[in-house]
Amino acid sequence: MARNLERTPVADQASKLAFTATAAPDPDDSLGGSAAPHDLDQYTRNGPPATRKEVLSYYAYFAGNNGIGAYQYANLLFQNLIYQAGFNPNVLPLGSSPCDVDPTAPCHVFWNGGTKAYTSVVLIGNGLGFLCQSIIFLTVGSLADYGNWNPWVVRVFSVLCMAFEFGMLGVTTASKWRVAMALYILSSVTWWASYVFFNAVFPKLAHDLPEVHKAKEDYLNGDITEEAYEYTRSIQRSRIMNISWAWNNIGFLICCALSLAALFGLHAEDSVENNNWGYSVSLAVCTGIWIVFAIPWFLFEKNRPGPPLPKGENYFTFGFKQTFFAIKQAWRLKQTFFYLVAYFLLADGVGTSLTLIAIAQSQAVAFSATKNTYFIMVQGASALLCVYLFYYIQIYFKLKTKTMLQIANFGCVLYPLWGMIGIWTDRIGYHNVWEFWLVAALYGFAFGCQYSYGQAFMAELVPKGREFMFFSLLGIVSKGSAWIGPIVCSAITDRSGNQWHGFAFVVALTFVPFVMIFFISEEKSRKECAAYLAEEARVLRKVAHEPESVGSQKPHEDSGKMDKTL
Repeated sequence: MARNLERTPVADQASKLAFTATAAPDPDDSLGGSAAPHDLDQYTRNGPPATRKEVLSYYAYFAGNNGIGAYQYANLLFQNLIYQAGFNPNVLPLGSSPCDVDPTAPCHVFWNGGTKAYTSVVLIGNGLGFLCQSIIFLTVGSLADYGNWNPWVVRVFSVLCMAFEFGMLGVTTASKWRVAMALYILSSVTWWASYVFFNAVFPKLAHDLPEVHKAKEDYLNGDITEEAYEYTRSIQRSRIMNISWAWNNIGFLICCALSLAALFGLHAEDSVENNNWGYSVSLAVCTGIWIVFAIPWFLFEKNRPGPPLPKGENYFTFGFKQTFFAIKQAWRLKQTFFYLVAYFLLADGVGTSLTLIAIAQSQAVAFSATKNTYFIMVQGASALLCVYLFYYIQIYFKLKTKTMLQIANFGCVLYPLWGMIGIWTDRIGYHNVWEFWLVAALYGFAFGCQYSYGQAFMAELVPKGREFMFFSLLGIVSKGSAWIGPIVCSAITDRSGNQWHGFAFVVALTFVPFVMIFFISEEKSRKECAAYLAEEARVLRKVAHEPESVGSQKPHEDSGKMDKTL
């Protein structure tokens, strides 16, 4: 009863179609041309089995690429220096009264021929970084599907980010806040690109685990049901992502511990200069740890190549074409794209919420590198604990990935809701140091689990063999929207003069997608993905049996035919 999984000659026709990266079943296969749809994973042979060494090196990379450097210390150093360069705009001449003389007064910097609130500039910096990330994903995102590019995409962006982070060692004075802003944007763009593309590896890695190979064999032999097979794949995807996220937070804690040691050694609390230098050194320490933990993955990653880039296409424009093609499939992949729309809003809300909280936190602790490191350390411990707690709760109660995601999303709504209270009172609403200890302690309940389960849930809505393209699309929508929130909140801050007003906007950004995700069905998505891939395979068979003259058509003509058919 086992189906033939060997790649057939017909599959070679895939290279003709610009947006098709599948191995189609042979027309003589027992399934026949009118068989009920099954997903692509049923037709293609498995990749190389994932060994323990490879899986552990995958976790190690996650531990090193924990984001504390580019996402935390680089941002905090930028905020620290721009605040030191700021001044009270109500005191003339402009620039004569530093912000720390009267912390309750407005704090502006010179910007674009005038002045602007420093918090507004920080939000603009985040927005520009997110916008650049979107452009990166559009140009190179879906290329990870083709040839042997996927490992190199991760490597190149990792090395670039490491270089930018080390560059921060020379940025320690207020006069260099613009350099700090530029390096922060560059490091955040390259870090997030390396992080997202590395995340896209996990569905293939999870599907090549021995447990999944065994379950697939049992399913094809009729020993288990399709539901049992899908559950095995789902739980292994959750296991890989959650353990990866746990290791990510272990790396977080290691970086924090070593950074604290460096900060104490530099006496960072003794002066502004030492505090500035402490941020730069902490960033370099975390970058060094990333290098050490990344090496095993670069050595032990197994080759899981995709098909070659279609003839007539080039690497500079193909990403835009394939992304556009993926977006046009919304009619057949309704559940997938409904989730992408929800994630478009949710990612913007979560990212903007964290930015607003970080600004308020730095103000509350007077930009202390040591105190901010304590908060980061507690966040890491909370995320580590909650990831394991959520995973074991899911296993024990046999809960769906979607259920766990929605629990975390509910927490993401509560954070900006609490901040919104700060509009009307300074007693609570991110005005006090104790609130940030509470935020850090409960970080794992919301933000710590939201990202890992958000990725794991996406893996359940993606056509098999299309992981890189759709995870790249997920990266595009998450960062394609993430610049909107900071820019809008920057405008709100400029207009109201109160940075807490931005939290009201963020509440809406997180609550709407939280409700939307309730209406997404994994079961419907599997049927949609299977039908889509079966139709794709049918078109491949049709192209393969057309006269040779058809094969001489230009690739874009074939892809146009494919597009219209689908």
